[in-house]
Amino acid sequence: MTNELAPEATKLTDVCRTIFGDEANWIKADGYPHSLALAIIDSIFSTGSHYQSVINVVNEYRAYRRSQGADADQDGTGELLRTFEEVGDSKGWAVLVNNHKPAHTGAKALLKAEVVRQAAEALKALEITTRAELHAEHFADERLSRVKEAWLHLPSQSSGVTFNYLLILAGFQSVKPDRMVIRFVEEHAGLEGKRLTSMQTAELIKKVAELYPTQPRRLDHVIWRHVSGREIFRAEELS
Repeated sequence: MTNELAPEATKLTDVCRTIFGDEANWIKADGYPHSLALAIIDSIFSTGSHYQSVINVVNEYRAYRRSQGADADQDGTGELLRTFEEVGDSKGWAVLVNNHKPAHTGAKALLKAEVVRQAAEALKALEITTRAELHAEHFADERLSRVKEAWLHLPSQSSGVTFNYLLILAGFQSVKPDRMVIRFVEEHAGLEGKRLTSMQTAELIKKVAELYPTQPRRLDHVIWRHVSGREIFRAEELS
């Protein structure tokens, strides 16, 4: 975070405190405590989609694994890759989860299903097959340099948005600013017209989290829920 953005961080902090109040009342991000497979699936499908469609993909995958007598919430990259083998290819996997969305809007874009497969292969090549192994990698290298490099080289993932979201879903303190979150930050930090990048927005959210104070991923999640029209407060606080 650069020093010249300090006033913007203060301004955004004041706005967030006014809108969101006490973090104890916020709905928490669920994540996947034991499943690297679901974290990969959710992160790749999360961009450019209504979140309900992401939930539907996750639920279809869970149902398929349940039909096999298995538990998707325990799956790693090995189990995920086997599901691709079982249905033949990425097109078959897209049928399995009932989602044929492409990774971007350009011509000849790969299916998101194929990007999921490539992501699982990339992590497997690094000998990271479970959530626990991802955390062990973080213990050895807090920057997760190898993982980040491999992930950003995946088709249509170079912005880092889905990498940040992967970290959130796997239990790390990261943020995943999508387009709606970036617009919120630009507007309320007085940076309209500045065209913040995803990474610049993430840095500003982290600074605001320090000032709030709260965890960066919790602040990002509550902003995202707000801008996407979802409830932000726990049900018992509304009664």
